[in-house]
Amino acid sequence: MINEATALGGTAQIVPQAMDELLLCRRIAGGERQLFSQIIDRYTSLVAGVLVGQGVPPADVEDLAQEAFINVYKGLSGFRGDAKLSSWIYRITVNIARQHLRRLAIKPRSHSVEEAMEAGVQPVDARTSGAPPAVIQNRALSQAMAQLPTKQRTALSLYYLEELSYEEIAEAMQLNLNTVRTQLRRGTLKPAQLLDASVLD
Repeated sequence: MINEATALGGTAQIVPQAMDELLLCRRIAGGERQLFSQIIDRYTSLVAGVLVGQGVPPADVEDLAQEAFINVYKGLSGFRGDAKLSSWIYRITVNIARQHLRRLAIKPRSHSVEEAMEAGVQPVDARTSGAPPAVIQNRALSQAMAQLPTKQRTALSLYYLEELSYEEIAEAMQLNLNTVRTQLRRGTLKPAQLLDASVLD
């Protein structure tokens, strides 16, 4: 989706994956901008998953991911390593997503079926919609995901869509592993229940 040339221009340089991230940030801030490809390679999945989890429309994800990495690059000189780099990038991405949603005047997604109904989100009826079953299920899944709290939705996006590990999610979202597991379990259960009710009935 994003590469170093797209975000900044220049020729990417291969560096050891294990390079200390604070040292890497200092080298980039010191003028070795070609090393920024390492940051992009490591955190593209995180950024995309956070944007999706925050409710950014799919058509806007790539542009906002590029904006996030540009902001990361501009802020590298101020990164002191007090927090994990993934957590810092996570916060930058969340802020960009929220600013974008405010510009679009998109309200925060509902946290319950009742709130969703009040907001005008109607469940899909497979018997009357006339759409193919796969399309119906995708719509129902999107509606079910929209009713989750933001943290659950973000954790699900990072785990299932971007294939981050529990440990990577916990590090980025600054949660402990048990909390991540709980968010994923609860976040998976509710869409499954709503799908059963709206599609499989």
